[in-house]
Amino acid sequence: MIGEFRGLAQRGARGNVLLWVAGEIFIVVAGVLIAFGLNAWWVERATRIEEQTHLRALANDFEQNVGIYTELIEREEDVVNAALELLQLARTQPDAEAAVVFPLLGRVFSSLREEPALDAYQGLVNSAGLALIRDDELRSKLAGFAARATDPYSERFADQLYINLTTRFVGRLHVRSIVDQDSSRPESYAELLGDPAFQEHLALRHLLERQVAADYRQRLKDAQSILAQIQSQTAQSGPTAAAAPKLEQTIE
Repeated sequence: MIGEFRGLAQRGARGNVLLWVAGEIFIVVAGVLIAFGLNAWWVERATRIEEQTHLRALANDFEQNVGIYTELIEREEDVVNAALELLQLARTQPDAEAAVVFPLLGRVFSSLREEPALDAYQGLVNSAGLALIRDDELRSKLAGFAARATDPYSERFADQLYINLTTRFVGRLHVRSIVDQDSSRPESYAELLGDPAFQEHLALRHLLERQVAADYRQRLKDAQSILAQIQSQTAQSGPTAAAAPKLEQTIE
């Protein structure tokens, strides 16, 4: 009888030890899982804060780009319209008064180019940080915008024509009268306007600058779309609002 009680006691002691060991293992495993979960949450939180910082910098750049291309479009449309008006005048009334021709010449022989604001994007690319932007569509739009804006074929072609036009006809434009406001302005630009080569250059100036204006309008549309997408993401709940993982979720 005493032996039986001793055996039961020993089996009970071993059972208690096993339960204690199992409890200790459970606590250790739970602690490790919680630590990993908290570390992953903290890393994700820091990454999202960094992403938001970059998104705000990108938003600032694209606000500037909207303003840049709005101004460029206005200037291009003025050149396009002036070139067409002057061409029509050259074809129908080459002996028009100098007072009418001179302002049109000033608008035609005017050019404005401005680099887009891409500092934040270039900084991300150079630091290999573009992957911080989680939105694949936004990354694609940014890359496409940068490629088109930094390699503007239509602008280079139009600029080359503008240089040729200015070089060829500068001696007949009487630019000096703009500078010193003297009375040397001719009574008529009939010889210049009647020159078929000048008319061809005007026609090309009109067509090429119209294409540049169309490109600017597309870039403005792209910049507005990108800006709206960035603002939508920065307006959402920031990473600091992310909740820490719950204990039961981590353990599972």
